[in-house]
Amino acid sequence: MGFFSNLFKSKPANGYSNNDINAVTISANRLVEVINESLTISNESNNPETKVSRLGVAKDKLSDIKKLSKKYSFLTLTSLEDVESSIAELESEFLIAGYKEIASGNMTAKALEKEGKIEEAIIEYEKLASRKVDTPFTYQRLAILYRKGKNKNEEIRILEEALNNIPVTNEKHYGWLQDRLIKIKNG
Repeated sequence: MGFFSNLFKSKPANGYSNNDINAVTISANRLVEVINESLTISNESNNPETKVSRLGVAKDKLSDIKKLSKKYSFLTLTSLEDVESSIAELESEFLIAGYKEIASGNMTAKALEKEGKIEEAIIEYEKLASRKVDTPFTYQRLAILYRKGKNKNEEIRILEEALNNIPVTNEKHYGWLQDRLIKIKNG
């Protein structure tokens, strides 16, 4: 009666094989890595688009891992409250700083540039600059558009404004803005 002896395997509790458990565990570990990477990048970035998008990735992956834990009872989430608290803190910080609006404004202006609507793009960027945003993208694009339009006075104005609003600790962008201002004033 050995015909069916290989048809059945002894399975761990809950009816899952070791392979199933390993595959789900590997997926869950990768989701945790992506959540952690995304929260770190979101927290440390100086770019509002990056902050907002990486926070979105973390939220999406947290949702994915919650679904996994509901589907597979052997997967237990131990730090869920801590992760949700970190996400809520970042969302609150971003809301206060207006990062979603800044990101949206920059994306709108960039799209207008691509459509060749330069004056409209300048208006969008200027709206953000008037809020004294601390994100370099807005000022860099304005400086570039003013340079292309051969409007030296406006380029100088926006570069000086940027240097007053961008943190010096944002060395790469601050340096670019400072170098450009020196070059335009000397050239």
